[in-house]
Amino acid sequence: EAVEELMDELPRMARTSFRSLTTGLVERLEVVVRFLALLEMYKQGYIELDQSDRFGDITVQWTGIGPDAPMEIDSYEG
Repeated sequence: EAVEELMDELPRMARTSFRSLTTGLVERLEVVVRFLALLEMYKQGYIELDQSDRFGDITVQWTGIGPDAPMEIDSYEG
């Protein structure tokens, strides 16, 4: 469910921070679930994550590529 929410939100935002994605969440469990959803989306290639400083804010950038993106194969012209 958290992945579905983020899949809806992130394309419109393009680039945001984890802090802004968790603003308004009250329960610690909600924050953890949202973080795990981001990790799943990263694993599938939908987003890029960056953290410049240790314990710094995490930047989330939408790539929209995902696992179903067509794979480019270079042809061999030997």
